[in-house]
Amino acid sequence: MVGEILKSPFGVNTRAVSLSSRQNYCINPLVSKLKNIALINERCLDMQKKSKANKVDSDGKVLKRAKGMSSGQCPYNKQQNIDDLRDSALTSVCDVEDLVKIGKQLNACPYYASRKAAEDAHVVLVPYNTLLHKNTRESIGLKLKNNVVIVDEAHNLLDALAQMYSSEISLQQLQDARGRLRAYKQRYSKRFSAQNLLCINQILFVVSGIISLLDTKIENQSKSAVYTVEAFVLSAEIDNYNMFKLLKFCRTSKIAHKLQNYSSMYPIDSVAPPNKEQKNARAKMKDFLDSIENKTSGSNVVSTEEVTLTPAKSTVAVGNPFLAFLSFLEALTCTYEDGRIIVHKGDQCKVQFLLLNPAEQFKEIVRDARAVIVAGGTMKPISEFRNRLFVAAGATNDRIVEFSCDHIIPPENILPLVVTKGLQGERMLFNFENRFSMGNCIKQTLLEISSTVKGGIVVFFPSYKYEAWVYQQLQDVRFGKPVFREPQNTGSVDSVLNAYACAIRKPNSTGAILFSVVGGKLSEGLNFSDDLGRCVVVVGLPYANIYSPELKEKMVYLDKTEGAGSGQQFYEAICMKSVNQCIGRAVRHKDDYACVLLLDDRYDRLGTKNSLPNWIKRSLQTCVFADGVKSMKDFFSRMKQANK
Repeated sequence: MVGEILKSPFGVNTRAVSLSSRQNYCINPLVSKLKNIALINERCLDMQKKSKANKVDSDGKVLKRAKGMSSGQCPYNKQQNIDDLRDSALTSVCDVEDLVKIGKQLNACPYYASRKAAEDAHVVLVPYNTLLHKNTRESIGLKLKNNVVIVDEAHNLLDALAQMYSSEISLQQLQDARGRLRAYKQRYSKRFSAQNLLCINQILFVVSGIISLLDTKIENQSKSAVYTVEAFVLSAEIDNYNMFKLLKFCRTSKIAHKLQNYSSMYPIDSVAPPNKEQKNARAKMKDFLDSIENKTSGSNVVSTEEVTLTPAKSTVAVGNPFLAFLSFLEALTCTYEDGRIIVHKGDQCKVQFLLLNPAEQFKEIVRDARAVIVAGGTMKPISEFRNRLFVAAGATNDRIVEFSCDHIIPPENILPLVVTKGLQGERMLFNFENRFSMGNCIKQTLLEISSTVKGGIVVFFPSYKYEAWVYQQLQDVRFGKPVFREPQNTGSVDSVLNAYACAIRKPNSTGAILFSVVGGKLSEGLNFSDDLGRCVVVVGLPYANIYSPELKEKMVYLDKTEGAGSGQQFYEAICMKSVNQCIGRAVRHKDDYACVLLLDDRYDRLGTKNSLPNWIKRSLQTCVFADGVKSMKDFFSRMKQANK
């Protein structure tokens, strides 16, 4: 985004500042080495309370302290240096890396300098979570009143909101959190005030109640039960506790960080079951609470769906499990109508909070901002943003304006084809029931595409499992081009992309093929321009698992709140947004050109066509594959002549 500002006519005179976390901005090696963002935040705040600063050498490096010496003030937290860095940030457009580099030169903290610079900036650049998460927004001092909010790449805005305010925690993490808190309480019990000890005991009972619900033996261990928030707290027998009060205690006492520090010094056997005395204590507390008000949980379950879960190893509790518990505890304070809690049993035993109405978390932004602009290259269906975001967040219809513009490329530079039949006349249908019987068809199709297209061919499959299956089917095929595969490990993505690009750009290259997955690491945010993406192939329609309890509950909620059929529209929209993102990886500038092949006859349905971008829909042709090959040859021959 900083680069785009610099390209604009206003770039030189624009005061633009990037806000980011301490993890990205901290230049103090004693703090940044901690890696965990929660620990970095805590250490930074602790160092500000010190009276004596650490010394730095002429290069700005913190000098080593004598053994046993406690850390002092941060040497980069000097007001004059921070003011100098703030001024530097306002006189030139800087991204995060630029500000860190200048901060090291000035021995000034980029984190606090950027926050000071934001007060006088024309444009403040922030990550999604900084803008959308209320607590983060408030902690960083981001002001919305009378300002214009622009959300770029907003096609996933509703999903991002839902995921940001959703939460899950595994049984193992809960047991680990309980074990740590018990040990911490036992060691320091005499130091706690009566009020703090009461809060810690209540937290332990809440954690134990959730564990008991998860650990209950049921007839079918692969069932998932869906609860309202109210029904869940009743079933877990934790309805007598004030979650808001407990959450406030955890935040003000910073108990999560204290537990992390304590656990690093004293390893804890977290999964040990409670002893007899602990069980009796819990039973006595339960009896006392039940004597106040008896409640039954027999009818609390909204729905119970039998779902086959993929066998997996037990989740390993990494990091600080108490932070995961706090996130879930915060979810329990949600408005009951806006969320559901799903209890997954079996191999992946966990409890998950699902936010059904993300617009509720967008209300403050719509209310306070002068204007809110959501922008993106693939925003269809627009009705989703109008109805489920802005209207649901309280915006009146007269405030909502839609604007769309055509693609920068001319229509003749794109060849979009819906392919309904293969070379042998077989139906192109890559649905879940049929896709694994299409081995010969996909083999012939990809081989023909490879021989027709010179340059990069990016093939998107509906899942990693299907991509792996197709790759195995092609072991005896010689494409005349190297085949690269999207790695499931994020750390390997750059090396694969570099190898793919090198294979295409080397002298006398015939191109390369890249197997990718819809919704994977290569389907968004990457540009396959020019020879890197002369052909984009989408195999089938990537529909989500209709039997997923999360998806089913969301569809039921939409049918209930927006009318019958709304859930199905949502289901279709998820699929087509993913397809549109894949299509958008190619043709990235006005002189670019590419062919787009949609391999499935379901793309020929009117509703599916209408969900495609206008710049694709206006040139879309439906054909059998033999005719499609002829069209591709004519298209690339014409483009070759035009670009001589």
